[in-house]
Parts: sequence; C-alpha cells; structure tokens
Amino acid sequence: MRGDVFTTMPMIVEGFLRDFKKTIDMSVYVQDANGYRPDAGIRQQKLDLIQACYEYKFNGISERYYKNLLWPHPDQVYPLVEQDDVFMLLYRELYFRHAHARLSSSLTLEQRVESYENYCTLFRRILSDDDDMDQLDLPDQWLWDMVDEFVYQFHDFCRFRSKDIKKRTPAELEGLAANTRVWDTMEVLSLLQRIVSHSEINRILKEDKADPDSGSLHSALSQLGIGHVQVVLGYFALVALSRVHVLCGDYFAALKAVEHLDLVVSVSDYVPVYMRVTSCYITLYYNMGFAYMMMRRYTDAVKTMTQVLLYINRTQHLTRPYQYEQVMKRSEQMYRLIAMCISLCPQRSVEDSVLQYLQDKYADQLARLSKGEEAMFEEFFAYAAPKAVYPAIPDYADAPRDVAQTLVQQQAVLLAEVRQQQRLPLIRSYLKLYTTISTAKLASFAQLDEPTLRAHLMCLKHKTHGLVKIGSAVQGPPLAGQAASSSNVDFVLEKGVVHVADNRAPPTFALYFIKHIHKLQAQVNELTPARRY
Repeated sequence: MRGDVFTTMPMIVEGFLRDFKKTIDMSVYVQDANGYRPDAGIRQQKLDLIQACYEYKFNGISERYYKNLLWPHPDQVYPLVEQDDVFMLLYRELYFRHAHARLSSSLTLEQRVESYENYCTLFRRILSDDDDMDQLDLPDQWLWDMVDEFVYQFHDFCRFRSKDIKKRTPAELEGLAANTRVWDTMEVLSLLQRIVSHSEINRILKEDKADPDSGSLHSALSQLGIGHVQVVLGYFALVALSRVHVLCGDYFAALKAVEHLDLVVSVSDYVPVYMRVTSCYITLYYNMGFAYMMMRRYTDAVKTMTQVLLYINRTQHLTRPYQYEQVMKRSEQMYRLIAMCISLCPQRSVEDSVLQYLQDKYADQLARLSKGEEAMFEEFFAYAAPKAVYPAIPDYADAPRDVAQTLVQQQAVLLAEVRQQQRLPLIRSYLKLYTTISTAKLASFAQLDEPTLRAHLMCLKHKTHGLVKIGSAVQGPPLAGQAASSSNVDFVLEKGVVHVADNRAPPTFALYFIKHIHKLQAQVNELTPARRY
C-alpha cells in the first residue's frame, strides 16, 4: 500500500468532497429585524446533512471505489477544497480511519504516526478559541466515533509495537524507538483528560445530579457550533477514558472515570447522551461490566451487562447494517462474561431471558464452567474479554518476555480465582440439600478432613459476600455499594453444625408457559404459509 501516490480521482468523489465541505461550512444564521440570529431548524438540517455525508455517502463511496484502497491522499484533496484547514483535519481523520479499517495489515509506522499527530492537532484545535473553529458543528455519532477510533488506534498501536519484536529489522526498531511519544499511554490519557477538563462536563453532570431541575447539561448541549462539539466530545471522552483504563488493567480507575455520568435516570422522558449513540452505550456498559467482574463484583457485572443486552434485544432491528455484526459480537461477548460470572458466583436474580439464552446456547459449556474447568474459562475469557495492551514502552532488548507476561496477566487473575473456588460448587450443592448438617458429615461427602472443610466454608462465605449496588447505593456512582451476600444459599457455622438458609425465590410458572406459547406461535407461523398451497 502506498499513501503518497496521487491517483486519478473519480468525478463522483470530487463532487462528494466539495459538497461535504460546503455542508460543514453551512451557516445556520438568518437575518431578521434585529440582525442575525441562529435558526434551530437550519442547524438541525445542517447536522442531518453532515450525518448523511459522513455515515452513508462516505461509506458508500468507500465500498464502491476504495474497498481495498486508500482514499485520495490529503495533499491531493487540499487544493480541491480551497485549502480549508478545518475540513482537512476532519478528512484526515476519516482517511486514516478508513486505512485502519480496510488496510490495517499493511499500515506503515509513518502512517500510524501521521494519524496520531492529526488527532492531537484536531483535538487541540477543537479546544482552542480560534475564529475559524467557531462555526464547526458535528453530529453526536461522528464525535463518538472520533474518540472511539482514537482509543482503537491507541490499542492497535500498542499491539503493533509489541508484536514479533524479534522478527523486526534494526531500521524498524530504530523507528519505534524514535517515536516513543506516539500513542504513549500517558499522552493518550492526558489528551482525553484535557478534553474532559476543557468541556467542564464533570461539573455540569454534578450540577444536574445535585438538582435535576437545573438543566445544566441540556443547556450545555443546546449550544451552537464549537460549544456543542466541546461538551459532547468531553462527555464521550469520559467513556473513552474508562475504556483505556480497562485495556491497561486498572479497573478501579475505569469505574472512577465515569462516576459522574447520568447512569441512573430520575426523569422518565430523559435520554442520556450515551444512549443517543448505540455503540457508545454498548461500549460503556461492556467495559463497566468487565471491570466489575475483574473486581469480583459479579452481581453488579451481571446486572450491568444484562441492562444493555435487553436493550440490544429490543432494538436490534433498528441497528444500522454496517454495525450489526459488531453489535452481535459484543452481545455474545457479554453473554459469555455473564456465564463466567454466574458460574463463579451463582446468583438469585438473573434475568430470565438472559438465563434462558445461556441455557439454550451454552448448556454444555455452563456445566463445564460450573465444575471449574480452567480450559473452558480460558476459552470464554479469550473470546469475551477486552484484548489487554502492554501500556509501557517495550524494552526492545528484552521485550518479548515482559510483554507476554503482561498480556496474560488479566487471564491469570481470573484463573487464580477459579482455582480458589475449585471445591466450592460441590460443597454448595450439598448445602442446598440440607437445612442443618454436621461438619463431619459434610466433610465425608466432600472427601475432605474437617479443618480443610472449614477453610473451604470460610472461602465460600468470603467469595459470596462483597459490595453490591443495593439500597441507597443503586443511586450512587459505579464504585458505590453495600456489603451483602449474592448467593442463593447462605449458612452459619456454629459448634460443628452448618445451618443453611435457602434464599432462592419460589419458582414461578410464567416463564414455562411463555416459552411454550412462543414455540407454538413459531410452529403456527411455519405451517400457515404451507397451508395456503
């Protein structure tokens, strides 16, 4: 792949780029008796036109002309759009995003560096007070995709610089060593934090939480031009920060980053900003759920991921075609994470539809997970977990060992938890059969001596107790919680006797009948067309 070769540009591409520029430059002001004022209708029309160019026309032309090719080089486009620097920043963002999506295997170090530098310049200009940026206004979808792609390219570069180091030529290693600040973890975090700070989004969100009638966020989002862009970009940067912390294995910081987001909605008709862009909603809750899981807050992990899974099931018919495959993959990843959570910590309240899906699709795997099979946990974790990155600059003299250890560290943490619970499913199964049982009898069933059994009972008690978002904590930030048991079986050990309390909810027959009604309806639908002929 060559990014520096000018090619003949089809007329349709030239026309699209000129129209795209005119749309972005479109004025939203109208003249009346008092002078010029912004018109909300024209502004919405402008955003709709930009969205159409960005989401449909650009992708359509990419599919037709540049499926496995680069778009025209920015230097070739520059004179075509009247040397508009602002438009060129946006074009370069799309240019390098297309390159990463379609030609990632052949990207050069220089192109990765150029993309990083363009993002730095673009974000710096957005945060500036430059006059030529005042009228810039972009739809929420593009602003989310911008920060999401920024984090994706950071993730991709971290894996790129840590991969096959021994096979790299001295020139390649020299190039990597000369660009240590490019996609550096601290630089990426710092840039995202600057976006958050400049937008004052945390202050705005805190004001709304303190006084839901203040309308601080609504007022900030109602700004025109660059003011709107800065606020929305700051909001999405919080989600991006959380994702970066998850990739680096800092789960506390991941949840801390989004502590002020409007995750709990107190007004029925209010739609949080993250729900206006489906991929943002899924990314936020997926990363929060994974962070909860790695912090052993399995109940909160299941509740968090269940919420977004139910949303996906309700709205999947509205998913854009080019996003459908990605959304479905993320959905399967969350189902597998939930499967691991309920295997490590059986729970009282798992959504019936989620549990039914897992039992229908992963019945054998669930049985193996419940037995503590490490190979099954490894398989599920490898598919469902975010791909961890090596956040530091590798020591290219002895990098393979350090990098390999770091990338498997998160899986090792989970497997250590599995090993600690190796005997617990068996003990738990016996406790479900009794209201009282002596430790001697239980030890004989479990083929353990009494001191070892007592240690396992204490382990079971410890593993099923932890922070859970219940009571007043439900309204609190993600890290809030109250100490509680998440198990459906609780017990007390007293003088050699285990007293068991079954906390399971009484069975209901509603799900049984609903399931068979759906099956009957499916059979009727299949037979009805056949009966017509």
